[in-house]
Amino acid sequence: MSEHSLTTPPGLLLATDLSARCDRPLERAKQLAGQFHSPLTVLTVHDAPQAPLEVTGWLDGDIGLERAEHAARAEHAREFAGSALQVGLRFASGAIDDAILETAATLPGAIVVTGASRHDSLGGLLLGSTVEKLARRLAQPLLVVRQRVRGPYRRIMVAIDFTPAAGLALHTAARLFPDAPITAFHAHDSASLLGDNAPPGDEFARFLADCALPDHTRARVTPVIGEGEPASQLTRYVLEHDIDLAVLGLHEESTLTRLLMGSRGDQLLQDVACDTLVIPPGERH
Repeated sequence: MSEHSLTTPPGLLLATDLSARCDRPLERAKQLAGQFHSPLTVLTVHDAPQAPLEVTGWLDGDIGLERAEHAARAEHAREFAGSALQVGLRFASGAIDDAILETAATLPGAIVVTGASRHDSLGGLLLGSTVEKLARRLAQPLLVVRQRVRGPYRRIMVAIDFTPAAGLALHTAARLFPDAPITAFHAHDSASLLGDNAPPGDEFARFLADCALPDHTRARVTPVIGEGEPASQLTRYVLEHDIDLAVLGLHEESTLTRLLMGSRGDQLLQDVACDTLVIPPGERH
């Protein structure tokens, strides 16, 4: 019988350049790999040079790639010396987002872990076009790490907009973190209550009933309703309640997808202070 169950992912994929900028995603990936008893794959990408001293290695072509791979292997060996984790190292060259997508495709079901930054480097996820490409094309969850690791995730919030995507996000959060309490958070504009729209409390009750969560799972889900612009309400709730992890489900008809991928798309991920787990439409159990 496999050591993995329906509650644990078959692996994790960390995109990193092994610099200090990647320390938080690295530590979270290690913590989750230990918690899930899942193998961890570390991906480093030889991209365009980020500093003048790197230009020589970039112009060296294959020799530069060999040097970069040798340096990464040495750092990898130091980082995981004595670790009980099952860790593999992969290398790629070219565009960062394409390298992540190509490697993730060889690891079905693995959670992809990266950082959050405005900088186009493996030290941070490019908010905007790259997160859109990854979220839309990945067939597995994408974990964007911001916070220092202070233990397992303890306070989890799932953003709810009453779509199937939100239901998938709720089920995924409950499956991955079976011991943590979960806040199911829905925010609405007062204008949305006009006309024939049902009161949000009634719609919330129907949504949770349709999710058909097992009784023991439903017992640790607390529904919360906020009134106001959804993105600002979500980010405020995260701050005021010290949330560790926000889970967002994306789909074409999802309000959250429009917030994440629309004209203000990158603002939602930039403003949320906690780690964010994005569940794309292609996520499979």
